[in-house]
Amino acid sequence: MTVGRESGKPSVFLSYSAQDALDARKLEQDLALAGIDVWSDRKLKAGDQWEQVIAEALRSAEVILVLVSPASLRSQWVTREWQTALMSSKRVIPVLGGGVKIRDLPRDLAKHHVTFLDDDNPTAIQDLIADIESWSESTEPLPVLGVDVQKIIDDTVNRTLERLGFDTRKQSTSKIKTNYIFVVISYDPTMEPTFEAIKSAARRVGMEAERVKDIKRDFAVTEKILEQIDSARLVVADLTHERPNVYFELGYARGKAKTVVTLLKEGAKAHVDVRGWNYLEYIDSRPLEEDLVERFKVELQDD
Repeated sequence: MTVGRESGKPSVFLSYSAQDALDARKLEQDLALAGIDVWSDRKLKAGDQWEQVIAEALRSAEVILVLVSPASLRSQWVTREWQTALMSSKRVIPVLGGGVKIRDLPRDLAKHHVTFLDDDNPTAIQDLIADIESWSESTEPLPVLGVDVQKIIDDTVNRTLERLGFDTRKQSTSKIKTNYIFVVISYDPTMEPTFEAIKSAARRVGMEAERVKDIKRDFAVTEKILEQIDSARLVVADLTHERPNVYFELGYARGKAKTVVTLLKEGAKAHVDVRGWNYLEYIDSRPLEEDLVERFKVELQDD
C-alpha cells in the first residue's frame, strides 16, 4: 500500500491522536475539497497489520501533517510518527488546534512552520493548502536519512519518561525474575476479579503475578513501575477502562521488547494504537483463568 499522487499533488500523511478523531476527519474533508488525498488510520482495513501499513504510508508520503493537541502531545504513537518523518527528511507541518501554543511543542517539532486552526485564523485551511501544494514546486529534494526504528522507540520512551520526572540517565540494574509477572491494569474495583484470575493462573504455572499497588514499600511510583517491568519475565496488560497509565506502561513494555499478554474485556474498546497486536478477549474471570494458564505455558515455553 502506498500513498497515491494521482492528482499531481503531494501525497499527505495525517498523524493525530484518537481523541482528536473528529477534528482529524474535518481536516481531511477540507483538504479533500482541494483535491488533496490524505492518508490516515481511518483507511486501515480489517485484517491489516497496522504497524506495517502505517510505516509504509509514512515512507510513501511526501508531506506529514501533525494535528497537535494536548492529547497528541502526550501520545507516544504520534510522537513516533513525526520523529520517523523527521529522520526520513520528510516535510513536516504541525497543525495546531485550539489551546496549543508554539511553546508547547517539542523542540524538534517547533522548528517547523506551523498552521493555526482556530476561529481567529479564517484563512487557515487555504494557507495550509498553499503550504502543501508548494511542496510540488520544490526542485531540491531533501536528503533521505536512514531510519533506526528502535532508536525512535527508545527516544520516544525517554521523552515520555523525562516529562514524568524519571531520570533516563540511570541505567536499569533490574535482573529478570524468571518467575515474575508484572500486571498492568486499572485499579477500578470491578477489575479485582480479573486480577485474581491473572494471579491464580500465574500460580498454576509456578509464577507470581503482582501489581505496583501490591508492593508494600516506600518508593517513587513511576520509577518502581518501570523497574518492575524491566525485571518481569512476562507482562500482562489489561486495556479495559482505557486508562492512560495502562497505555503508557504497555508502550514502555513494548519498547523494552517484553513479552506482553494483552487482555480486553468483551464490550470494551481498544485504541487504534494497539489494535494491530494480538489480544485475548474475555467475558468474565472464570474462563479467563483457564485461557491464561494455556497462554502462559506457551509464552514461557517460547521465552
